[in-house]
This record gives sequence, C-alpha cells and structure tokens, in this order.
Amino acid sequence: MEWTIRSEEPDDAAGIAAVLTDAFSREDEAELVSLIRNSDTYDPELSLVCIEDETIVGYVLFSPVVIRAKDCDETPALALAPMAVLSKFRNQGIGTALIEEGIHRSYQKGTKIIVVLGEPGYYRRFRFESAKAHEIKPPWEVPEGAFMVLSLETNALRDVHGVVHYPEAFSHTTNTPQ
Repeated sequence: MEWTIRSEEPDDAAGIAAVLTDAFSREDEAELVSLIRNSDTYDPELSLVCIEDETIVGYVLFSPVVIRAKDCDETPALALAPMAVLSKFRNQGIGTALIEEGIHRSYQKGTKIIVVLGEPGYYRRFRFESAKAHEIKPPWEVPEGAFMVLSLETNALRDVHGVVHYPEAFSHTTNTPQ
C-alpha cells in the first residue's frame, strides 16, 4: 500500500470528519477540528492528512496552547490532538508517520514543546514523557501518566511549569482531547 502525507486542503473536511468519527465512534473530535479550522489558531501546515488512493485514511492536528504558571508567565507550546486512523488501516504505520511528520513540521516552525493526552505506551516511542514530572498539568482530570510532554530543544522545559491552556474550541466539546 502506498500512502502520502500532506497538509489539509479545503476539500478535505468531510474526509477528516469521517476518519475521526470512525476512529472515536462519536462526532466530538470532528466537531472540535471544525471549530479549530474556523478559528484564528488554525494552521493548515500542522493539520495533516494521510491519503491512500485519493481517500483520507489518517489525520493529526497540532494546535497552539500556552503553559501558564501561577505567576502568569506563559510558555507557548503545541497540543497534539486529535490523531486518528481509519480502523481498517490501523497497525500499518500511518499514525506513526503522521505524528513524526507533525513533530518535524512543528520543530521547523520553531516550536519547542508539544503536549499530548493519550496512551503513554504509544506516545513514549516519540520521546513524550510524563508532564507531571515537569510540573506541567492538564486543565482537566486525566488518568495518571496520560498527559505527556515532548521537548523539541535541549532545556526547552527548564523553568517551565503550570497548567496548559487549550484554544477555546476545546471547551465546546463534551470530552477531553484524545
């Protein structure tokens, strides 16, 4: 099977929604992406699709967030959410390729920190580590170890701590990002 990864294009919205709905068995993530796509935080270069035979089979989005300390110091970062692959295309490396490309593009744009809420065993392969260990907290209650952080530059996490603040669109969905 041959597939390619590229930035989202204007005609991709329905295909992305189909992937997200299939992967999560609900529409919350598709609604989230639609809200972000129509906001001022959306960056099409960090909204990636995987295409096979002209069909979108995978998707990942990186959105700007800030890590806000108690003293109101803010550190910019990106949040990886959501990431999905059509169920019949899973376990073929598509999710890995999407995340690696997104991390690469994020770094190229000058991003130093990425956060993710997800399965620790999966995201550790990309060098994500416990956010709690760095005193970086999610704005919601999450399972122990599920909130992680990735430093894209040596010492990027030095003196960074606080609560991650997500774009407004994340507050409009009924579930936390996956």
